[in-house]
Amino acid sequence: MAVNIAHRGARSLAPENTLPAGQKGLAVGADMWETDVTVTRDGVLILMHDDTLVRTTNAAVRFPDKKPWNVATFTLAEVQALDAGAWFLSSDPFGQISAGVVDPGLEDFANTPVPTLEEALVFTKENNWIVNLELKPNPPPMDQYPVVARTLQMIDSVGIDPQQVVISSFHLSLIHI
Repeated sequence: MAVNIAHRGARSLAPENTLPAGQKGLAVGADMWETDVTVTRDGVLILMHDDTLVRTTNAAVRFPDKKPWNVATFTLAEVQALDAGAWFLSSDPFGQISAGVVDPGLEDFANTPVPTLEEALVFTKENNWIVNLELKPNPPPMDQYPVVARTLQMIDSVGIDPQQVVISSFHLSLIHI
């Protein structure tokens, strides 16, 4: 059986690991979406692939004094002040804008927020879809944060059907029970 998974959402059609990327994945008929889970300094689970905020947000411009912009050193309020979408329009990372697949006039991703895990789970639940949550070890100072336990608590809190959630990791120590 083949499964079509929108990796980091439909990251060639919208900014990765954002709700617009999830919406695009759903719209193009993916069976599920995969997203990455990490944690802010104040213990809120958010969607972000990298350990730093540099590649996919305007953190370097908005917070020049917080170099190297490690996610684990930012609070949720600081992360929510970032733009996770403008870079996509300016860099066209997969050439989909220049190829005419994504129309920047119709799909303005500027000011797209970094979503919380809760928002991603609610989106998935409301659309009766499936999400693959990829968990990674968190860098200091959040390296001891119980990401698995908090992820499971959030799944319960949102009330999403457990069959709508896949938890994966390249780090066996995180998911070995």
